Amino acid sequence: MQKVDGDYADPTMWLVLIPTDTPTESTMHDLESGVDALVDAGCTVVEDGESMSSIAAEGSCFELHVGTGDDSTYTIDTAGITGMAMYAQHVPTEFERDQHYLKDSAGTDIEPVAQEGAGAHDHGHGNEEIAFDPHSWLDPVAFAAQVEVVYVTLSTTFPDGAETFRANADAYKAQLLALDEDFSSALSETGTCTTDTVAANHNAYAYISQRYGVEFVTLHGLDPEGEPSPETVAEVLERVEEDGITAIYVEEYSPNGALDSLIQQTVSDDLPDGLAILTLYTMEMAPSDASGDDYLSLMSKNLENLKTGLGC
Repeated sequence: MQKVDGDYADPTMWLVLIPTDTPTESTMHDLESGVDALVDAGCTVVEDGESMSSIAAEGSCFELHVGTGDDSTYTIDTAGITGMAMYAQHVPTEFERDQHYLKDSAGTDIEPVAQEGAGAHDHGHGNEEIAFDPHSWLDPVAFAAQVEVVYVTLSTTFPDGAETFRANADAYKAQLLALDEDFSSALSETGTCTTDTVAANHNAYAYISQRYGVEFVTLHGLDPEGEPSPETVAEVLERVEEDGITAIYVEEYSPNGALDSLIQQTVSDDLPDGLAILTLYTMEMAPSDASGDDYLSLMSKNLENLKTGLGC
């Protein structure tokens, strides 16, 4: 994994490896139905320079963490393995600057027998927008990985403060993982939510969707200022009826009245006032009021608003 234009595409990436004696395109498709379960069961963290080993016959998930250098390398222990199907959170070429992403032990590039880009056979953890959505901090687990990157950089630059930086990073990461548990318990399949689908004006929530299984039907793409097409509006209205969507989410700074026409079109016996408008804080800018909110409090507000829209 390499920095491109000075930055990594993401400080972390999950990677599912499934051994197979028949590495073909058909096998790749057949095995992908089990990828979500492997990711949900937990991924072994692999730091820069470490190895992915003890790969189970049914497959294993690893979470790669980049280092502080321009390149991060990882070894896959393939002893006893004939072939392998690989499923990644990102298209691996996003991490290519001047080297191929996969090599054999002699340093020769390895090309896959078959491959597909994101979206060709989409599943819950492979949302094609994840590669382009910059809002990675809306996933507390990804944000915890970013805290670790900050710790490494600070402790390298200011070694006298390394002990303090370590303690602060660990304390904050513990809060982030507790926040993740709150999201997971509320939005999991065993939770009380009546739907897993909500509407949003802007596709800024791919990381929430990926981590917690919430599906967002959006009016805009990654650009919130774009004008939604009539086809997109029609699709949202159709999903409102089919999936029992009762709320649409907007960012904190969305102008009042921006969705009035859509809300009016959703007025029905079940929704006499149309869709409810709820806020999801993307934290691209400072809070609009002097409430003293920080990341943790705004994410807690996001959770409560999601629970409202999902009927939890």
